[in-house]
Amino acid sequence: CVRLEILPSWLGGLMLQFLDISGTNILDLPDSIRDMTTLTQFVAMLTYPNVFDKAQDIKKHLNLPERIVHKVHQIKNRGCSSIVELAQLTCHELEVAELQNVSNSEDAERAKLRDKSDLQLLDLSWEGQGEEGKSVLERLIPPRTLEHLFLSGYMSTDFPNWMSHVSTYLPLLIDLSLYNLGTCDNLPPFGQLPNLRNLFMENIPNIRKIGKEFYGGGGCTKLRYIKLRSMDNLAEWWTTHSGKNNEEFLIPNLHSLEVTHCPKLKFLPYPPRSMFWRLNNSTMVLPEGGFGKLLSSALPFELVTLNCNFSPVKWDRLRHLPTLKTIEVISCNGLTSLRKLLLSSLKDLMTLPEWLGNLTSLEHFYIKDCPLVTSLPESMKNLTSLRELWLGDCKDLDILPGCLGQLISLEKLTIKDCPNLTSLPESMENLTSLRELWIKECNGLDVLPEGLGQLTSLQEFNIVNCPNLTCLPESIQNLTALKELYIWGCPNLAEKLRGENAQKISHIPIVKVNGEPLSTFLAHRRARGTLAEQLGSVFHKLWY
Repeated sequence: CVRLEILPSWLGGLMLQFLDISGTNILDLPDSIRDMTTLTQFVAMLTYPNVFDKAQDIKKHLNLPERIVHKVHQIKNRGCSSIVELAQLTCHELEVAELQNVSNSEDAERAKLRDKSDLQLLDLSWEGQGEEGKSVLERLIPPRTLEHLFLSGYMSTDFPNWMSHVSTYLPLLIDLSLYNLGTCDNLPPFGQLPNLRNLFMENIPNIRKIGKEFYGGGGCTKLRYIKLRSMDNLAEWWTTHSGKNNEEFLIPNLHSLEVTHCPKLKFLPYPPRSMFWRLNNSTMVLPEGGFGKLLSSALPFELVTLNCNFSPVKWDRLRHLPTLKTIEVISCNGLTSLRKLLLSSLKDLMTLPEWLGNLTSLEHFYIKDCPLVTSLPESMKNLTSLRELWLGDCKDLDILPGCLGQLISLEKLTIKDCPNLTSLPESMENLTSLRELWIKECNGLDVLPEGLGQLTSLQEFNIVNCPNLTCLPESIQNLTALKELYIWGCPNLAEKLRGENAQKISHIPIVKVNGEPLSTFLAHRRARGTLAEQLGSVFHKLWY
């Protein structure tokens, strides 16, 4: 349930004994949980801080066993550290802090953590360099029942022997979090853990590569959530045993991939095909060559990028995520050089972001099949390099902004299947670079602005299937550069293309109506009119 954000208020009415919301994106907890008197254990690991704090408050309210925090110190009159006092302790959640104060590693063994079969969560932390770090951890072997392990501030370069066989010692481990391991330069085979679902690593600067040793010959088939933060030097993470294609993929079922401040990281040969991606200053993570032959039930549907440097080449990598439903782009550099942007089939998109105005090098902009978009942002006035704008299949679009007239480089404008659009802005008269204009299937449009006569560069004008248009603006006579006019499927407009209306467009070399040259169209109209008059006369005589 990685994407779970809301719990229903009726949850408190259930007769639950155990509730675990670890690794979810729940934004808040319903107050009704405070009434769950049957609850005996409530676990909330790897959640938002406010949710974690509220969970602790609920546990206190329900008199549930809380996390026990023990800060290690020296017992002067006994000549040992206080960690030995843990031997008699029974609890579900235990935090042992300031382990640098264990001066004799034998004291750690006397804590007898391995015998605590009720222990499900263990948090071990050091502050500063402890001389006995590795030897202390060697003796703090958790029980096999452990499900959540947090390790922070451990400063040895490698890990104790039992961690080399971690899958044997901790077969039920679900969550593993490693923080601030300042000198560690290799990782145990955590990928062997058979039930590992959530992996979090932060600030382990000496880890440069995660290769086949991480998997120990196995694969992370149950891993759902990877969160990496400030892994500054991590450059490679192999997702096959050799980091090459055409091998078994080792992280096949990931749901969420969050990577923050890992600017060098690449997954080789390709990253997990996660459902949810959140990349912060970690542009290289996006797949450069796709996902190979990866078979996975996970389909990417949401991508959030923050503080990323996206060159046009890197934007092209998004084509490997064709199932995306949502893309959020926040404070990303490199967009100013973007030349072409297509927004297509975004069925839930209602508002276009104001940051579109920052794409000052954009030359081609296509908005297709975004049925809920009702308007365009005013910031589009800054797109002074834009040469082509396509607005198509935007059913709810009912107005175009006046700033449209500030697109001084626009050469081609297409407005297609926007049935709620009832008028075009007068500011279009300022589009003096416009060469080609398409207005197609705009059923709500019944008049064209006189300002069209100011489009001094317009060479081709297409009006297709706009049944409510009845006439051309008088100013069309001013379009001396106009060489081609095509009208199709506009019966009311076609009806008026005679007499004075025909005179308006007599200067245009090519005029076609419903696929016929204007002269042929008018001749057919006259012929049909004459035939209708003759038949009418015959019927009149026969009737009377």
